Amino acid sequence: MLTAVTAIGGLLGLIFSLLLLAKQTRDVSEQVRASNTLNATHGLDHTLQSLREIYFKMMEHPGARAYFYDNKPCPEAGEERERVLLLAELFADMLTDGLNVTSRIPGTVSHEGWSDYCKFIRDNSPVMQSLINEHPNWWPGLAALD
Repeated sequence: MLTAVTAIGGLLGLIFSLLLLAKQTRDVSEQVRASNTLNATHGLDHTLQSLREIYFKMMEHPGARAYFYDNKPCPEAGEERERVLLLAELFADMLTDGLNVTSRIPGTVSHEGWSDYCKFIRDNSPVMQSLINEHPNWWPGLAALD
């Protein structure tokens, strides 16, 4: 009789421990999911901050925006060419960061919108097209966009 009571007590303790473990596992899973979403949001915020910095650089040099939005070809030589090429590299890095970040945010539509933006910039900027075509391994996400 004492053995049966002890066995039942041990079994009840085991069941309680398993239920508690299941709850703790679910809670940890929810915390990890929330943490991942927060980290992705921080990554997207960093990408958008980089985009703002590029816009500020464009504002310092009137006409620079046309090289990325209006199909204006890259200057052939000179300081303006160097500036546009540097902006293009910054742009490509920032766009790639955005693709990486938005692809990791679960359940968001940001990735589709960001991909569309990247395609627009790539397709409306001869300097971006040239840069990506010359170095597709530097920005594989941009090169692979359809």
